[in-house]
Amino acid sequence: MACFTLSTSRQAVMCKTPCCNNKSREGAGIAAVAVLAAGAIVVVKIGPVVARILHLAVEVLTIIMLTAASALAAIVLTWATVRLVRWRARQHHARLAVTLRPVPSVASVSPSDPQPGCLACGDTGTVLRAITSSRYQARPCPVCEPVRKMG
Repeated sequence: MACFTLSTSRQAVMCKTPCCNNKSREGAGIAAVAVLAAGAIVVVKIGPVVARILHLAVEVLTIIMLTAASALAAIVLTWATVRLVRWRARQHHARLAVTLRPVPSVASVSPSDPQPGCLACGDTGTVLRAITSSRYQARPCPVCEPVRKMG
């Protein structure tokens, strides 16, 4: 729809009414619609690929976090178990009473014995078992004890 007015000199002059000024804005509107349509096509084509990539990234991060949490739980459980066992061992050793018996320093061997004496205990019937570097515990001699039981 064209708005023409005739001036006094009979020339065709374009009118300045709002109905005629829309022609210059129609090109910008068409360009905007074209840009939006192109953007929509790109989003439709690339969107599922991006969604798959994001889904895989979330899955990988989930697996990594679960693995890290499991490893941390195993480490903490092992640490707690070791601490408990060490504590129990210290408590057990503190309660364990070691009985030390005096052992004669010289074996009582008479020179008139026809049989040679026991080399393990010197015929005392007792041997010393080392508990620590400076403590010993008296035990029956394993070499001559079976002989005493038999005869």
